[in-house]
Amino acid sequence: MKNSIAALAVFMSLLGSAAQAQITAATAMPPATAPAKATAPSTDPVVVMRAEQRAARTEFNNTVRPLRAERAATIKAAQDKAGAEAKAAGQDVMVARRNARAAATAATKADFEAKMKAAREVRSAAMAAATAKRAAAAK
Repeated sequence: MKNSIAALAVFMSLLGSAAQAQITAATAMPPATAPAKATAPSTDPVVVMRAEQRAARTEFNNTVRPLRAERAATIKAAQDKAGAEAKAAGQDVMVARRNARAAATAATKADFEAKMKAAREVRSAAMAAATAKRAAAAK
């Protein structure tokens, strides 16, 4: 019994020192630096096209992110208001929130789709231009 307790104590101290050594080694290492990107852009038409398409998608996402957030905030406000009114009236809050969400989504759909359509057209035009540029370079 005494031997097992002593062995357990030694084992626990070894675990503690091994963990401490890992923590110390991790803090002593300098942070990893990202590899440097090539300074010259690629001349391969496919690589150029994909980069332009990636830029178009990024621009689209940056354009529509606030639109989606604005619509989500409007819908959430309508849900919260309907939930509070239902709670005050002693009605089912979940049903009121669900109905408010459906109503707010339908009410904001036309304006949201119009704004999204403009952003989609810009993205589609940029994607088509990148594809056309690649096709012209391949000839």
